[in-house]
Amino acid sequence: MLYSLHIENVAVAKNLDIDFQNGFNVLTGETGAGKSIIIDSIGLILGAKASRDIIRHGTDKASVSALFSNVDRRVFDLCDEFGIQYDEDDLLSISRSISIDGKSVSKVNSRTVSLAQLKIISSNLINIHGQNENHAFMDKANHILMLDEYADSHDLLDQYKAVYDKLTALKGEISSLIELNKQKDMMIDILNYQVNEIASAKLKDENEEEKLNDLRTRLRDAEKIIKQSSNAYKVLYQNESGISAVYLIDKAIDSISKLVDVEPSANDMIQKLTSYKYEIADIAENALAFGAFDGVDDPEAQLQIIEARLMLIQKLKKKYGANIAEILKFKNDAEDKLRKFELGEEKIEELRAEYKANYQNALGLAEKLHLVRIEASCKLSKIVKNALEFLDMPKVRFEIEVNKNENNGKITLSQYGFDIVEFMIATNVGEELLEMNKIASGGELSRIMLAMKSAMSDKKGAQTVIFDEIDTGVSGSTSQKIGIKLCNISKLTQTICVTHSAQIAALADAHYFIKKQEVDERAEAHVFLLDSEQRVDEIARIIAGMDVTDKQFAAAKELIKQSNALKG
Repeated sequence: MLYSLHIENVAVAKNLDIDFQNGFNVLTGETGAGKSIIIDSIGLILGAKASRDIIRHGTDKASVSALFSNVDRRVFDLCDEFGIQYDEDDLLSISRSISIDGKSVSKVNSRTVSLAQLKIISSNLINIHGQNENHAFMDKANHILMLDEYADSHDLLDQYKAVYDKLTALKGEISSLIELNKQKDMMIDILNYQVNEIASAKLKDENEEEKLNDLRTRLRDAEKIIKQSSNAYKVLYQNESGISAVYLIDKAIDSISKLVDVEPSANDMIQKLTSYKYEIADIAENALAFGAFDGVDDPEAQLQIIEARLMLIQKLKKKYGANIAEILKFKNDAEDKLRKFELGEEKIEELRAEYKANYQNALGLAEKLHLVRIEASCKLSKIVKNALEFLDMPKVRFEIEVNKNENNGKITLSQYGFDIVEFMIATNVGEELLEMNKIASGGELSRIMLAMKSAMSDKKGAQTVIFDEIDTGVSGSTSQKIGIKLCNISKLTQTICVTHSAQIAALADAHYFIKKQEVDERAEAHVFLLDSEQRVDEIARIIAGMDVTDKQFAAAKELIKQSNALKG
């Protein structure tokens, strides 16, 4: 359940804390006191679009945080999936902040999450029923989803969707092959030309172009490299005159060796000179190697060959890819297409046979869904009709039509099977059943939606359900009956209701009063949990309006007494 809610700097809610209770919670207050701000703030927790316009004037950030207790295991399974840590105390915190620059940050248990992840998690915790949901309820495209939720057919529907997705993929592949075959001859000629052109280039090394560019650079300076490397070798090691660095060091070693008897340090000098001699010889060999081009007798001729090869690679790059790897991939893809052409009709027939088998499988699962929906529609129609009769719609007829999407004997499959589901209603005796959006008034629609929520209250859905002014368009005994239905729902699911109805407020397990007060010449919303005496005052205010008399106080006390008796 929603254990506590903290709202900071959201419009007139400067610093607002509400600790909700289990059961039936009611929020009342004068128009403009801030009731809608509380609902909108909870909507932010659910991932609703955030606007910086909600930020309280003079501040740079608004935030909402909620703490949930007795959280269902399936919510923690989602946390595991998203990498969110949690304690084993069945508590979960969700927060969202909106800054003045329009940026929004969402967190679950202090871990930043995406808006999509926030919506998935919070939708399993809270469901808000308001005008937007009424509009969604009027859209018959959503009727099949509601019926499936009541029927609890998710496992069967998942099986069907897996087969349907496979069916869709096969259909796309078949269509693609058929379209390719229409241009078969022309495409085969083009593909063969492309494959042969790339194959004739004999590209094997993906790094060939880089290596050729390096070799080309060296060959262009071949004359300079050969000359200078040869000069270095001659000066250091061997030349025609016989005088080189190595020769001179040998002469020096010979001279110093004659001083060994008279100068003890002469041996150290000889060792150093000998070491230098070998190092110089090694450097000379390496310098000479610079000018050696392995396998290249004629650098100029080899340079022409490399230029031609690079031009060929450049030509292929313009046609088939940015580098050799992409060119080779293009060739492989073209060869795959040629193989498909070679398979031709044989491959299409194989896919058609596979499609037919999957279609029959999908059809069988769709038929099972159809039977489940037919059974569920009969039960749900009866429950909703009985609930509407209780809610002062005694002559109402409510039926859920489940029809196959069939045209001239041919079934059309969709992602939900082959059913078309539509809620039909006749609110007055003698009228024919029609679509709800053609005849249902605002008050009737609220009661229909409440009847549906009541029917589904024992299903595993959100752990907290919020009704925003469910009493719109109704009054008197009907309001009281709406309140009774809400009480029944609250026995299974924590229920929060924003209302202007004294009859509904009198049935609350916890009654909260929202009041706007002036603090430091600024309006601020405050919320108070009312005790028994304060509840009488507030319900009397709702009954009377501005001027409350003893008669209204007495009526409020009597209404609370009657409501307590109704709750048992």
